[in-house]
Amino acid sequence: MEIRAVTREAGVPWELQHGEILAFVRKYGSGRISPSVLRRLLRLTPSDLDRPGCSLFVARIRAEDGERLAGISCTADYGRKLCVVVVHPLYRGRGIGAKLLQAQLTRLKQLSCRVSLSQVPELRLCFRAGLYASDLIRDPSGKTLLLLESRPISPEHREPSAHYSKEGDIVVTPRPGHPDLVPQ
Repeated sequence: MEIRAVTREAGVPWELQHGEILAFVRKYGSGRISPSVLRRLLRLTPSDLDRPGCSLFVARIRAEDGERLAGISCTADYGRKLCVVVVHPLYRGRGIGAKLLQAQLTRLKQLSCRVSLSQVPELRLCFRAGLYASDLIRDPSGKTLLLLESRPISPEHREPSAHYSKEGDIVVTPRPGHPDLVPQ
């Protein structure tokens, strides 16, 4: 499998790439892609891909009959306006969606996605890609969504140093009966 960014310089005319991606999303989006997301993808232009926070990646797999599209990921405005991942049903569960989102994170350095609480596979994909739940929000129709975001890395932020208990230290856990609780 190969993941690559779709750019103007890709050598293939934009109309062909865009048409293949739109057909793929319509066919394999499993009815989960909203009409507004389809409209945003339809309106996507090559100049949009040059804007900060906008990115389009495809995952391709080599098959017996040639190269085949296995998945796509598209973001606009760092995911605030558009964040969509679609993977072909034959290749789901193999980490392709998470790798596509990780490619977005690598390129954009920050990412935000809104996922319905009822869409468990999509939530799992976002967590596997390294996104964190940051808020519960409502879409215009009133549906509850989980806002998933990358954690910005600031110069002040440092990982806490490891602390190892010594023999005789009391181990405190948040819940009684936890398997790590050392009886006294």
